[in-house]
Amino acid sequence: MPRPFRVPRSRASQTHQAMRDEIIAALEPILFDAYQHSYPLRSQLEAAFAAHAQARYAVAAHSGTVALVIALRAIGIGPGDEVITVGNSDISTTGAISLCGGRPVLCDVLESDYTMDIAAVEAQISERARAILPVDLHGHPANVKALRALADRYQLKIVEDAALASGAMDHGLPAGAFADVAMFSFAPFKPLGSAGNGAMLVTNDEAIHERLRLLVGYGYSPEPVTPAAWQNYVAEGFNVPLDGLQAALLLVKLPRLKEWTDRRRAIAAVLEAGLSDAPVITPRFRPESAPTFRSYAIRSDRQLELHDGLRAAGIETVIHYAPPIYRYDVYAGAFPNRDQLPVTELLASQVVNLPVTPELTDDELVYMIDTIHNLLVSQ
Repeated sequence: MPRPFRVPRSRASQTHQAMRDEIIAALEPILFDAYQHSYPLRSQLEAAFAAHAQARYAVAAHSGTVALVIALRAIGIGPGDEVITVGNSDISTTGAISLCGGRPVLCDVLESDYTMDIAAVEAQISERARAILPVDLHGHPANVKALRALADRYQLKIVEDAALASGAMDHGLPAGAFADVAMFSFAPFKPLGSAGNGAMLVTNDEAIHERLRLLVGYGYSPEPVTPAAWQNYVAEGFNVPLDGLQAALLLVKLPRLKEWTDRRRAIAAVLEAGLSDAPVITPRFRPESAPTFRSYAIRSDRQLELHDGLRAAGIETVIHYAPPIYRYDVYAGAFPNRDQLPVTELLASQVVNLPVTPELTDDELVYMIDTIHNLLVSQ
C-alpha cells in the first residue's frame, strides 16, 4: 500500500471525523427508517443551496457532467448549435455540448486567472452560436458579469461551469449570479464535496427551472392523469436526481462552507506571500473577484520537475487540465482554431496545482513553500 502523503490534496475524512455525530445522525434515518427520507432531504438541500447562491431556484442532480448536459438541453441547445467555451477544462465541459448535439467552439483564456478571455469571445460568435459556457477554473470566477453584456447583445444564453467554485464570489455576488444557469459540483475533491458524485443547478429563470426539473426527473409530468394510477412523460429526460445519502451529508456540511472557504483563501494568501521570491508565477485576480481555491495553481517553466519533486517530498500536487482538451485523441481533427489559443497552450505546459485543503496546518504550508524553494532555487 502506498505511503500517505505528508501534505495531501484532501483531508475530508479528518473533517468528517470531527463532524461524525452530526453526519451519522443525518444518515441513520435514510438507512434504517421505513419512511423514505431521500425526497424531502433533497428538497431541503435545494432550498438551502438556493439561499446560499442567492438564486430563486436550485435543482440537485447526480453528477456535474450530467448536470451540464441537462443545463444545455434546458436552454435549448441541440444539433448544429454552437456553444463557445474554453479548452483548459475537464472534458465534461466540451463533452456536455457534444452530447446535446451541439458543437463546442473554443476561445482563449487569460494568463492572469486562467479563465475565459472575454475580449476573445466575440470573434468566435457565428450565426450558429446559441450560448457561452465559461468555466470558473480552479475556483477562480470567470468575469460572467462582463460576459453577460456581450451575451445579451447577441441574444446568447450563458451556462456557467462553476463546478469548482462553491463559495466563490464575484462583483459582490455568489458565483453563478450573472448566468442563465450555473452548475456546481459536489464530487469529493471539490470545495463542497460529498462522499460520491453530485451537483446543483441554479437559475433565476422560472422557465429554465421547470425544464431542469423535468429533465432531471425522467421527463415525468406531475400533472394529474386519467386513470389516476397512470403516468405521463412530456420529455425524454434522465433519472438523475441527487441521492439522499449525498443530500444528507451535504446538508450537514453546507453551513461550514464559508468557514472552509475563508481558510482556503488564507492558505492561498500564505502561499502567494511565501512564493513571492520563488521562480514561479502565481495567479492574479480582478479586485472584484473572490475565488474559493479548489487548489492553488502556480506556474513554472519546470512544470514536470516541480510536480515530480513535490510528490517525491510527500506533497500531493497534480497537474489539472493538461494537455488542453483539443489535444485529446477523441478530438483529433476537431477545433480548427486550435493553433490560435496561445495562452491555453502556455498554461497547460506550466500549471502545477498545490493542495489547499482547509485542514492543512501552518507548518505544512511552510514545508510546502520551503520545498518549492529548495527544488527551484537551490539547484
